[in-house]
Amino acid sequence: MNFHRFPASGMPHQGERVADQVVIVRAGAGAEVPLRDGRRLGLAEYGDPDGVPCFYFHFAPGSRLDPAVLFARCPAALAGIRLIAVDRPGFGRSDRQPGRRFADFSSDVLAVADCLGLDRFAVLGLSAGGGYALACASLIAERVSVTLVVSGMPSVSRPQERRELALGSRVLYRLAGPVPWLVQLVTALLLRLTIRLLRRPGRPAMREDMGLPFPPDVLADPQLRPLVIADLTEAVIRPGTRGLVDELALYARPWGFRLDQITVPVHLWHGDSDVSAPTALARAAAAVIPACQAVFVPGGHTAPFGHLEEILRPIREACQRAPGREASQ
Repeated sequence: MNFHRFPASGMPHQGERVADQVVIVRAGAGAEVPLRDGRRLGLAEYGDPDGVPCFYFHFAPGSRLDPAVLFARCPAALAGIRLIAVDRPGFGRSDRQPGRRFADFSSDVLAVADCLGLDRFAVLGLSAGGGYALACASLIAERVSVTLVVSGMPSVSRPQERRELALGSRVLYRLAGPVPWLVQLVTALLLRLTIRLLRRPGRPAMREDMGLPFPPDVLADPQLRPLVIADLTEAVIRPGTRGLVDELALYARPWGFRLDQITVPVHLWHGDSDVSAPTALARAAAAVIPACQAVFVPGGHTAPFGHLEEILRPIREACQRAPGREASQ
């Protein structure tokens, strides 16, 4: 398969400075990978082009542009790592896939890995990307070297799990399947209002409980705000919010794989007072994953994002333990 390159949109080019740090984006805003069923997936690469390959699974709302914000203040965290951020179906440049399952996206990841010539790779899922990282660890384990889950959204398919959610989130997850048009309308209005607030000059830090995936100090940074706006716009404004609603419905259904059968090493980082991805559910998940090392840090949903260098260390360590390189370049 061949890549279709597309131009940047509010994103740094290779070597461009962001917040006085250098963020390397190999393909500008990214590329599109054609799939056999006719869909296309958008992706962008960050970090070391010759580094250990790691797939990045974004927030919801989020896109392949997340890492430009996440690593702007700590580019050293990506030393020796080739980070491949993929838009999930319905987000960014990726075509929507109605009724998709976690297994479907694992197959998409394999298609991208084959296109890039990668044999083995790590996976990193943040927030709503966490379930996809675990799906890869379960369903394509033979290709995954290590799995990192940061503030991962747990399953909310059962009523007792949804009771751990804040009331507003509980309603959205519950209604995403039976009345998607209503959730689509509500989320579109909320996100457009959020972007309008972010565009106001001098706006103070926004609260973490507003549902945005970035820490409040990042949202208050005038140098990073344009990147946050570009990410949100690319995630759900340009393509619409139907992909986001698909995501909510997916998390509210049985996942289609069992956590207690995962054999790939899993490193889980979570805030000890997370209300967006309830800490109690994260602890329950960590307890049943056989090869899971869990770290709970003080704070809410974005608290672990201050530990990115330590979080990504197992990627390099897994490569050093392997008998050969983790990728076929």
